[in-house]
Amino acid sequence: MGQGQTRLRLRALELLKEKGPQSRAELSRSLAVSRSTISSLIAELLAEDVVVDLGDDPLGTKQAGRPGVRVGLKAPQGYFVGIDFGRLRINVAIADANYRIIDQLSCDFDIDIAAETALDLAAESVETLIAHTAIDRRAIHAVGVGVPGPVDAATGMLHAGSILASWVGADVPGGLSRRLGLPVYMDNDANLGALAESVYGAAVGTKVTLYVLLSYGVGLGIVINGQVFRGSSGIAGELGHIVTDEHGPLCRCGSRGCLEARVSILALAKALGTSHGAVSPDEMLRLAGEGSTGASRIVADAGVMVGRSIGDLCNYFNPELVLIGGELMRAGETLLNPLKDAMRRYSIARATERVKVMPGALGEQAEIIGTILFAGEQSFKAMAGKSGTSAPAAARTVLQGSD
Repeated sequence: MGQGQTRLRLRALELLKEKGPQSRAELSRSLAVSRSTISSLIAELLAEDVVVDLGDDPLGTKQAGRPGVRVGLKAPQGYFVGIDFGRLRINVAIADANYRIIDQLSCDFDIDIAAETALDLAAESVETLIAHTAIDRRAIHAVGVGVPGPVDAATGMLHAGSILASWVGADVPGGLSRRLGLPVYMDNDANLGALAESVYGAAVGTKVTLYVLLSYGVGLGIVINGQVFRGSSGIAGELGHIVTDEHGPLCRCGSRGCLEARVSILALAKALGTSHGAVSPDEMLRLAGEGSTGASRIVADAGVMVGRSIGDLCNYFNPELVLIGGELMRAGETLLNPLKDAMRRYSIARATERVKVMPGALGEQAEIIGTILFAGEQSFKAMAGKSGTSAPAAARTVLQGSD
């Protein structure tokens, strides 16, 4: 099953969950797809015992082709776990088979701590959630992990250049899998934020969306026709390591003047410290949000630098939507207005004239939601591969549980 089909499936299941039983005609209108596409999808879901026919529409809207027969969800079974090694905190969540978050928690995270220590902390958080929710571990199908760095598509390992510099070479998925006794799948956090926005957020139904994550680092998720574009080896979207000043500050990747080295919230906090004394990233963000002159100027300058790079991306990708996520978005219009101005100034007019720039609809929840969706997608693929069955048959196992 392709990512586009998976997303349509998830959107249909989410609609049935939110609005209750629906006719095929209603689903077709709500999801903006053809009747034949919906009929085919419902046929698969019925065959997999994921949904059930509930009879004619009580309002009497039944028409030829059975559009008036309502379908509803069968109660799904099983769970997914998400772990987001955020740039400020570790966020952990447990969701049901419909990707609805049941419970979550977060704890402070220092990106300079050793990988083994961080994995212990994440595993402890997962165990706490399992105990708190009283979920049977055997019903958890997979764990999705987001990290602030490029992930090798073939090996699932961190590439060099991650802000988690000491983690490069560490087997993060394997280490967590051994601690939890569960399958673990890992991806870049910006990719996962983009995935979440494309399934549940502002990017649903778009052709090309750029998701820019501004935090301790700078990340980029690219969504093309509903699918996250990762490149040939998984490192597409490393916007943070575009060199903006070859004589600029040294970046963690070893280059000088990378965008990330100039506009990360840590870099901005240090810059503000020249006039305000020692300032934490949280304090810098608070001051910028309150309109403090110094903090606002620093954030606005960062917006210009980011906007210039996004303008280049608009020339390359011609997106219809640019979403801004991450903690720096707490600065609101102080960041967005200069970003939009610079984006349009440093691109050809046709590339940006219709581009909508806005905060991500899912806010700072995007990445944790993305980890859960990624766990589901990878679980479907793994089950299909092991059983030799089709992806829909694997999806049935995930959504309905196993004995």
